[in-house]
Formats: sequence, structure tokens, C-alpha cells
Amino acid sequence: MPKKAKKAKGKSKKDKKGRKSSKGVKVNNDDVLKQAIANACLWESRLGTVEVAKNEYRDTTRTLLHENEKLQTQVSQTEKETVDVLSFLRDEDIKKNNTINKLQLMIKDLKKDYKKEKQGFIDDYTKQIETLQTSLTDKTNEVKLMQSELKLVKEFRRKRALMQKEIDDIKDNLFMNEKQHENALEKIERKFFDEKIRMQQEANRKISELAERAHNEAISNLDDTTKSVYKENVRLNEALTYHIKAGEELSQHKENLEEQNKKLSSEKEMNSLIVEEKVIESKKIKKANSSLQQKVDDLEKALTEVMSENNQKKTSLVQKHNQEQEGNKMEIARLQRIIELKNKEMSRVKKLAKNILDQRSDVEKFFIESLEMVKTEIIRNRAQYRRDAEVAYNKRMTEAHSGHSDYPKVRTFRHLKNSTNSVYADLRAAERWDGFDASVDLSELTWEQREQVLRLLFAKMNGQKTSKVSKSILPPINSKMDETKAYQPKPPSVQKAFLTEADDPKEGVSSDASRVFSATEILAFT
Repeated sequence: MPKKAKKAKGKSKKDKKGRKSSKGVKVNNDDVLKQAIANACLWESRLGTVEVAKNEYRDTTRTLLHENEKLQTQVSQTEKETVDVLSFLRDEDIKKNNTINKLQLMIKDLKKDYKKEKQGFIDDYTKQIETLQTSLTDKTNEVKLMQSELKLVKEFRRKRALMQKEIDDIKDNLFMNEKQHENALEKIERKFFDEKIRMQQEANRKISELAERAHNEAISNLDDTTKSVYKENVRLNEALTYHIKAGEELSQHKENLEEQNKKLSSEKEMNSLIVEEKVIESKKIKKANSSLQQKVDDLEKALTEVMSENNQKKTSLVQKHNQEQEGNKMEIARLQRIIELKNKEMSRVKKLAKNILDQRSDVEKFFIESLEMVKTEIIRNRAQYRRDAEVAYNKRMTEAHSGHSDYPKVRTFRHLKNSTNSVYADLRAAERWDGFDASVDLSELTWEQREQVLRLLFAKMNGQKTSKVSKSILPPINSKMDETKAYQPKPPSVQKAFLTEADDPKEGVSSDASRVFSATEILAFT
């Protein structure tokens, strides 16, 4: 109950307040109107100031755009000038390098020629020295041979008396042997004849005795005749054989003595011939000795002449070689001086080139960073495009399966050789340069085309010869590329000029990405 009383009190208070506020609104309407008019005037004045500020900002933006265009033209002009200066300096560097290489080749050729000439002189002189040494050795051998022959002649002279004495002794011995042989032969012949006469006389005597005895016995006893005749016949036969044998021995002894006589006579003749030959040989040796002595004298004279000529030639050749060596040394010193000057010039050129390369390093670093960024974008967009295309293809297949639409063409999402409708055909289409107008904005190019432009600019800056834009300067897409690195631009549902067109123009390669390039400028980079 007490709570209800409180609620009633609250309602009475609210009614009182509402009444008071309605009265206040009615009283203050004029003040609100005045305040609204004042606010309107204030906002009009603020709008005027804002319009003035907007016009000023527009003018400043126009002037800034104009200045920006001027600065861009100046930057392009300075870039062209730097490229021209770099190309000129590079050409000068190449010319200097070519001249240095030519001079170095000339120096190498001169050194080779000098070495060849020096080697030729050395070979010629060594050959001449060898020929002279061979001739000298031949002459010395001849002299040694003559000296040996001369020694033999001297030895023969020294032994000649002894040999003559031996020959005389041989002659005396031969004469004595002949005499003894003749005496012995005469004694043997005499003895033989005496023995022969004695034996004949004895035989005749015995025969006469036997005949007389036989006659007597035959007369006395004829019966015993046959026996006695037989016995006597036997005895006579024995005596006859004995006498025949003795005669044969005497004849054989005679033959032996005759053979010995013949041998001694032949030895005598041979010894006489040997003596004659030795006498003739001694005469020849005397003549040869005299001729050899004459030859030795002639050879000694010729040897002295050859040695003197050889020494003269050697001294002249040494002087000539020293003169040529001095001339070659002077030429080498001159060439070394030229090389030093060229090396100094090269060091100066290298310093200039190093300064130029240091200045170019920032630009090259910018190009490399831009290429790396473009490559990462290509990999990301390829992967995204492949996923989106596969999702869209699967979605259309499910819709066609449910009957809401027609079946799409069969499409492959792997790099196959015989595939006619592959995702990689779209990826290759992103590299083409078809369908461009006279001027092209970099934001309208695909990432592959941007990479080609950067590569062409980088190659042009490095002075390399580039092919036409129509020919691809990038390597072909690897068919075995990982799915995370596969290139997939935006899905085909998005209507854009190129498959890999960037979403935002500010995502270009550099701060000059929004700059417009003409087709002739892009072709001029090649």
C-alpha cells in the first residue's frame, strides 16, 4: 500500500513539469528563430570560405599537376641523357679495352717473335757449334789415328833391327838344315845302294850255291830230290820274302826322305818369300811413314786455321747477338712504357666506370626490386587464377548437373600436351601484346607484360641486344610447377581488358606506374 501512494505522487510531479515545459516552448519560439537565422548566416559565411578554399586548392592542384608533368618530362629527359652518357662511356670503355687488348696482343706477338728469333739464333749457333765440334772431333780422331799409325811405324823402326836379326838367324838355320839334310840324304842313298848291291850279290851267290848243290844232290840221290827241292824252295821263298820286305822298307824310307826333302825345300822357298815380303813391306812402311808425317803436318796447319776461323766467327756472332739483344731490350722498355701509360689510362677509365656503376647501382637495385615484386605478383595471381577458375568450372558443372544451365566445355587444370582447353592457355595469353592502342598505360598491362617491359628496360640500360616485343623474352612456363607457384590471375567472371590486370593502379611497378607509354616507345626499348 505505501508503494502505490508513492507512484501517485510521481505522476503528479510529471504532469506539473510537462505543463511548465510547454509554457516555456511557447515563450522561447522567437529566440529559436533568431538563433536559426544566425546559424544560417554563419553557415553561409562558412560555405563561402570553404568555396574560396576549394577554388584555391583546385588552382594549387592544377599548378602541382603542371609542375609534376614538367618534373616527369625532366626526369625522362635526364634518364635519356644518363642512358646516352652511360652508352657513350661504355662505348669509350669498350674502345679503350679494344685498344689495350690490341696493344697487349702486339706486345705478346713481339715477345713471341723475339723469342722465336732468339731461339732461331740459338739453334743456328748451336748447330754451327755442333758441326764445328763434330768436325773437330773427326779431325782429332784422324790425328789420333795418324798418331797411332805413327807409333806403329816408330815401333816397327825400333823392332826392325831385331826382326832383321831374326830373319838372318832363320836364314842361317835354314841353310844349315839344308846342308845337313843333303848330307843325310846322300848317306842314306849311299847306304841303300850298298845294301842293295850286297843283297843282290848274296842272292846271286846263294842261288849259284843252291843250283850247284841241287845239281850235285840230284846227281847223287834222285829220290831225295823232291824233298830237298821242296825244302830249298821253302827256304828260298822265306829269303825272298825277307829281301822283298827289306826292299820295301828301304823304298818307304827313301820316299820319306824325299818328302822331307820336298818339305824342307818348300820351307826354304817360303822363308825366302817371307824375307822378300818383309823387305818390300819395310820399304812401303817407310813411304807410308813419310806420307803420314806430311799429312799430320797438313792437318795440324788446317786445324789451327779452322780454330782461328771458328774463334773469329764466334766473336762476330756474339757481338751481333749482343747488339740485337740491346735493340730488343730498348724495344721492350719502350713497349713497357706504353703499357704503363695504357695501364694508367685504364685505371683512370676504371675509376670513371666505377663511379658510373656506383651511380647506376641505385637504378639497378630499383629494377631488381621491381622484377622481384613482379615475379611474386605473377606467382600469386597465377595460383589465385587457377583456384578461381577451377571453382567456377566446378560450380558450372554442378549447376549443369542440377539442370539450371548447359554443360561447359571440358577444361583441364594440368599442363598436358594434347589438351585443347587448358588453364595454361589463358596464362600464355597474358603474355601477348595484342589489342593495344597507340598509347598504353602501365596499369592496363598484365604482370607478365610488366616483367617483359622491365626486362627490356634493364637489358637496354645494360647495352644488350634485345629481340622484338612480339617474341617472348621470358622462359616458358614450367609444366611441372608447384601449385603454390602456379600463376592464376583474376577469375574469368570479372570483365577486364587482361587476365592479370591489377586491382588498383597504385600497385604498379614503381612510382611511375600511372605514366602513359606509347606503343612506339615500348617498341623503341627493343
